[in-house]
Amino acid sequence: MTQPQTELTDEELAARAVKVRRDAVKGKRRLASSVLAMEVVVFWLAIIVAIVSSGVAVPAALGVGGALAVACIVIAARITREWAFIAGSVLQFCAIACGVVVHTMFFIGVLFALLWFAALRVGDSAIRVADRFAASLRK
Repeated sequence: MTQPQTELTDEELAARAVKVRRDAVKGKRRLASSVLAMEVVVFWLAIIVAIVSSGVAVPAALGVGGALAVACIVIAARITREWAFIAGSVLQFCAIACGVVVHTMFFIGVLFALLWFAALRVGDSAIRVADRFAASLRK
């Protein structure tokens, strides 16, 4: 049995448009934070590889790898701020640059950079769709 269709009021439509945009923004933040959270594990594992395979001194490997991992955590925690997306992008280039010492980081860094920019692109696309939905209600 289907329920009869009821017409939504302008206020209900406006509230729905606000919710759709808010959900799109949350989705973008969630995607970006997820990439950064996975990257923390990569940086910690890269510390081990840098020490064992590349012969990097333990304090240097712990310092650089630890700083990058902590940066991921801080940026993910502050992802509600616009600067966090820029900082996350810079962090992706740092991950690729780690490939100079740990050669597999070239590949893994590029992979995470692609994931990062895909998350931003998908998130921005969802926000644009939400904005178009809100604009269509104003007509």
